[in-house]
Amino acid sequence: MKQYSDLITGAVSLLIGIALLAMSIPIGIQENNLIGAAFLPEIVSVIIIALSLKLMYDGFRAAQDYEETVPEFVKNYKGAAVMMVACILYAELLKPVGFLITSIVFLFLTFCLMTKKEETNYLKLGALTIVSVFLIYFIFTKFFGIRLPAGILKGII
Repeated sequence: MKQYSDLITGAVSLLIGIALLAMSIPIGIQENNLIGAAFLPEIVSVIIIALSLKLMYDGFRAAQDYEETVPEFVKNYKGAAVMMVACILYAELLKPVGFLITSIVFLFLTFCLMTKKEETNYLKLGALTIVSVFLIYFIFTKFFGIRLPAGILKGII
């Protein structure tokens, strides 16, 4: 059954993508606008459908060459606890501190926890974090017109 996991996941994701697309189409028909409330759900559903089809294709090909191997897995309870605390702190500090600062700290911490110790390059992770957060901030504020909490940087950004 494990050899078909990607195929099954892709099929379930495909159904979710189709359902999302089916639910967002009536919204666009009611508004009678090309870009409106239905635009983002339609784009997301098309992306989900495309990625689901790719996952199903890859899962089908991988199932043909599947050999059962038992990987060594190290449980990291400390890392999981740190991530839980980080998520709670991120949610609590987002408004008072602001999106940019809390997201940079949270994403950097996440990258550090998810990277193997011997492969951790802090400079690379820091650069990736800053570029990612500023790109997300720019897309949401300038492209989508969504205000994100400025926090202590209010008046500066």
